[in-house]
Amino acid sequence: MEQTTNIAYQMLLGEFIDGQEYLMPIANEDFYAYVAGITGEKLQTIKAPVNMALSRLEKNRADFFRFQNGIYYRAKKTVFGYGRLDLAAVIRRKYIMDKDEVIGYETGLSLLNKAGLTTQVPGFCFIATNKYKGRGFLEDAQLKAYLARPIAQVNRANYLYLQTLELITAFIKSKDAIIAERPRGLVYEHIKRLDLNAERLAYYAGECGGGKLAEELVKVYHEGVRHELA
Repeated sequence: MEQTTNIAYQMLLGEFIDGQEYLMPIANEDFYAYVAGITGEKLQTIKAPVNMALSRLEKNRADFFRFQNGIYYRAKKTVFGYGRLDLAAVIRRKYIMDKDEVIGYETGLSLLNKAGLTTQVPGFCFIATNKYKGRGFLEDAQLKAYLARPIAQVNRANYLYLQTLELITAFIKSKDAIIAERPRGLVYEHIKRLDLNAERLAYYAGECGGGKLAEELVKVYHEGVRHELA
């Protein structure tokens, strides 16, 4: 009976895998949700047999690979061999998006670089995520990422505000790395581009960052508006 059940799970999971994009991460939770939706079984009941079936599929399917614990992917063979998983997609799946909910965002020096405030290109990206509850940074060496606890619980409604405040915080802490002539002006342009509400941004600054962050935010708006009126 156990063997039949495992084969049945392998068949279900095989159908699911066949429908996935190449070189995109598939999390254990994706497999659990698919099987539960098909069979009607409870998640807690199917986790162990699904994990066993995934282990068998990893050994038996040439196009199915485990990247790290809890993350798999499907790869297509080419003349150069099988392709490699997109690390940025794994970071997004594990630490930034949980199904339709936002749980994190990029921060730190890598965010400063993307915002045009520094030319330094860090070897690791920095991610603030609800998945990390500790202090300081936690290294995920395989993904070349450092994880940090966000300044507040992240969700779809607030993540752009929190990320913008983290950009200002990174600017304060990394002034030696800043090369832009008008760094506060660039931050102001970032705020305008995202169409963020000034009152809401000020509220989060006061609640999550304290006086120093709120003070810097005022300077950002002062310089931005002054340049607009010049």
